[in-house]
Amino acid sequence: MLRIRRLKTEIKTSNGVFGSDDKFTEGLNFIASEDNTCGKSSIIAAIYYCLGLEEIIGGRGEKVLTSVYKTSIEEGESVWPVLESGAYLEISNGKDVITIYRAAKMENRDSKLITVCHSELDDIGKPNILCEDMYVHMPNSAVNKKGFHSFLETFLHIELPLVPASDDAIRKLYLQLIFSGMFIEQKHGWADLLSGMPVLGIRESKKRVLEFILRLDTLENEKKKDYLRTSESNIKHKWESLVKELIIYTNRESCTISGLPAGPKLLSEDDFSKILISKDNDSIEEYIEDLNEQYKELGLMKPKIIDNFDEVQEELNETENSIDQFESELHKHRDMLLSENSSIERLASNLEIIDSDIRNNKDAARLRDLGSELNLATSKDLCPVCSQAIQDTLIPDSSHMQVMSIDENIRHLNAQKEMLEFARNSHRQNKEKLQGKITQLENSLFKLRSLAKSLRSDLYSTNDNMSESIVYKRLQLDSEINNLNKLCDLLSSQKLKLKELSDEWKQYLTEKSGLPSKKFTDLDEEKIKTLRNHFINNLRQFGYKSILNLNQIDISLESYLPIIEGFDMKFDSSASDNIRAIWAFILALLQTSNEKAGNHPGVLIFDEPAQHSIVINDMEQFFNCIIKLKKSQVIVGITIKDSDTRQVISKLPSEDYNLIRVPNKAFRKFESESE
Repeated sequence: MLRIRRLKTEIKTSNGVFGSDDKFTEGLNFIASEDNTCGKSSIIAAIYYCLGLEEIIGGRGEKVLTSVYKTSIEEGESVWPVLESGAYLEISNGKDVITIYRAAKMENRDSKLITVCHSELDDIGKPNILCEDMYVHMPNSAVNKKGFHSFLETFLHIELPLVPASDDAIRKLYLQLIFSGMFIEQKHGWADLLSGMPVLGIRESKKRVLEFILRLDTLENEKKKDYLRTSESNIKHKWESLVKELIIYTNRESCTISGLPAGPKLLSEDDFSKILISKDNDSIEEYIEDLNEQYKELGLMKPKIIDNFDEVQEELNETENSIDQFESELHKHRDMLLSENSSIERLASNLEIIDSDIRNNKDAARLRDLGSELNLATSKDLCPVCSQAIQDTLIPDSSHMQVMSIDENIRHLNAQKEMLEFARNSHRQNKEKLQGKITQLENSLFKLRSLAKSLRSDLYSTNDNMSESIVYKRLQLDSEINNLNKLCDLLSSQKLKLKELSDEWKQYLTEKSGLPSKKFTDLDEEKIKTLRNHFINNLRQFGYKSILNLNQIDISLESYLPIIEGFDMKFDSSASDNIRAIWAFILALLQTSNEKAGNHPGVLIFDEPAQHSIVINDMEQFFNCIIKLKKSQVIVGITIKDSDTRQVISKLPSEDYNLIRVPNKAFRKFESESE
């Protein structure tokens, strides 16, 4: 919810301060003048400007404002050059009130800087009133903490969706786009429906805005479909990688695997039991059992004490010593690996802190460069509580030390970041080397233990004719048995992973089946029907005549814009009826949102809606329709030069609208306090 409560403009000249100070109410507000060049649009433009929505007018920054804010201001026959100018806008979200200040012309203060005070305008400057500087129309101003539009989104309790951009990225639906469906400015806004919408790289921006205002489920369903497509891709990728790994290891041992699904599917216990590895037409378990029998048979052969008993014993002792050394070396390398992992985690944590500090310092520098001059006590090394001097270091007697500036802090932090990243990369390289070394040590240990086992066998059970052959065969058998056992262990672990992926696949299929079978939910269809009904009723009420049978009008299910027989209804509309259609549609969006719990913030601005010689009776119906709106605020800039327009406004019940009269010149000279 957005309510505009007060707008105060200030234009400082050598002859004093000029400006305007207007208060707005709930419901219908008129900004009215006798002539079309008195400054109504300049006042309305200041509202856009303070909200950072001036792109709806046609540009960014102070250049969209009239010359009265930037160059000179007239006072009778005199013309005074503008020295400084800016505007205060007091708004509410229905509960809290803030005042926004944005400069239009000021030395050392960029127009991208916005100051937000958490109070009413009259309370600014009082003790304990929080004011903070933010920025707008800069990278990340819609997402960063100090970005004004990020703040405004939170303040207005708006949750902007993520939508596809023209470069295939996913971006937030910008506030400038949303409010272009509510703020209709004089120059471009009356050309067509939502014609003031800026181009910000969002794909099908009008469609996305209408989906958001009406809170259609289609937007959420599209997000769910994107999420499910990503989930499907991830599961398939993991499944295929797992299957590929199993096949590689199975082929390496000259085995075959059966019952393994090539792609994701729901697996039952029976399915898991059918995933088998075999070799030489035997199951792997039977084959391993047969190898163990062969190994035992070789060990039962009658040995004889051989002549080189002492040499074999000595070799066995050396082998066992080597095993001890390798085990010690392996233990040491594993400890070193743990240390490297700990260092990498610590450096990653430090890098997160450094990145946060860099962002904060860059935001501070950005605000400083824009001209922020908030009187923060901590920036002057003063305690905000007791006002005593404070130091940013615990080193005694550090008054002679020079404190780094923000720019020096950023350079120092970037240097620290580079150093930490270099250290982390070094530790990662060390980790890879250690992992490789550990693998080598484990393989060497395996061979040494197998050798020791064979040497013991030679000492106590070797036949004089077959000792070398037996050792060789037993080593080969032992190696094959170990490899096949590892393959069995791998199959067991991969089955567990398959079970997890199968469960994920089940969840994916469940969520996919929960998507609506048709594009629109029943509630969506009801909202679109309500929008159509309000639109047609408004057209009928406003005297739309270009189409004889208004029931031919429909709302496109592709663009959510009005069509006739599949074509844009603008092609069948006269210039004045096109204006009526814009009135009707913009009001219908608000009416539908109010009735069907949409996302409309409940505020509209129409600058000079009486375009193309609109019949005065239709204008009266337009105003009466606005008055009947609930939970809304509508600001209308209008010229009442002719008596008919003045008479229409005078016919309205005085309690149903707020009239802000703009004199010959909207910006008058403020009386000084001394006067």
